[in-house]
Amino acid sequence: MLRSSIRFSKSGKRRQQKIVVFEETVDPADWVEILSGCRGHVLKELPLVHGLLVLVDEDEAADVQSLASSRSGVLRVDDDIDIDMVVEVGHLAWGPKFVENTPWGLSRINLKGVDRTGKGVKIGVLDTGVDSTHPDIGRNVKGAINAIGGAASARDDNGHGTHVSGTIAALRNGVGVVGVAPDASVYSVKVLDNRGSGKLSSLAQGMEWCIEQQIKVVNLSLSASRDNQTFRDVVQSARKAGITMVCAAGNSGPSANTVGYPAKYIETIAVAAINDKDAVADFSSRGREVAVSAPGVEILSTWPGRRYRKSTGTSMAAPHVTGAVALLLEADPALTPSEIKSILQSTSTPLSGAGPDEQGAGVIDVAAALARVARKRSLAASKVEVAT
Repeated sequence: MLRSSIRFSKSGKRRQQKIVVFEETVDPADWVEILSGCRGHVLKELPLVHGLLVLVDEDEAADVQSLASSRSGVLRVDDDIDIDMVVEVGHLAWGPKFVENTPWGLSRINLKGVDRTGKGVKIGVLDTGVDSTHPDIGRNVKGAINAIGGAASARDDNGHGTHVSGTIAALRNGVGVVGVAPDASVYSVKVLDNRGSGKLSSLAQGMEWCIEQQIKVVNLSLSASRDNQTFRDVVQSARKAGITMVCAAGNSGPSANTVGYPAKYIETIAVAAINDKDAVADFSSRGREVAVSAPGVEILSTWPGRRYRKSTGTSMAAPHVTGAVALLLEADPALTPSEIKSILQSTSTPLSGAGPDEQGAGVIDVAAALARVARKRSLAASKVEVAT
């Protein structure tokens, strides 16, 4: 939590977080010096976007903004946009002891005959954290970072991130639930607080860490109602690093053009939610950006404290796709984000009675997607044989 002494300026005005972005030619060692003549408080560096997170009131912000029109090296000053988890409603289910359950969502995305488990694939879950002590997911948590202020731990103090992670990679251990990729490695990236709220600056820091860890797929069950250039830069930097970003489309349906950010960006895979009746959920955001659909209503998964819970939302749909991406990457680690998106869309099953703005290409079919990867690899191998 920020100290009260820096929350307000000397004039008594409340300060807000802003992201100061510098030109690429400016040495990071000079960033603070460039701002030294301005009022305000520097909070931290954000190397991924070549900038600093600062705390300023409206007058101090104007001081910093004026540098952008000078030759100081300041490129722009952006808002530190609010970001929130994407979840509808949840119901506490069972305690720790019950026979392993295959949630209906896993059956719906067609894992029949699939022998891939996500082994060796690193998955970043940018969320409220993950309960690494949970017996059904903890063993798969291989790393963690807290990218928000006010807490030293990446512990999940909300539950959302643990629920998402269970759908992705809950262990096949005979109890609780099983995830889409039960042998994948989960990296907990805490970018949201105990209320499920966060900032763009935390997302930038968390994504930078994922790049450093050479993570190739991330789950983003979070959303913002607006964007700016810094938000775009974070997503584009992750894409350049080869990261496949799976995003919850949002829960602002059934109105048209309601997909949130970062799902709205073309570099991501925006996921809509369906129910167990094969209908797109009313709450699921609509828009041409929707890429595919997955189960997102009454999804049973892990919850902190050795518990399990049923939750509903596009937050619950996205991790089904993230787990599927892990299986594809296990089958072919060389797949690019664009190839993965294309394979998932071309093998999805369209729902009758729903348009592309509601469901994208349809519900993902994991077995069909893996078969497509196998054919691709076989074709590539035969071309090599012919060439030699």
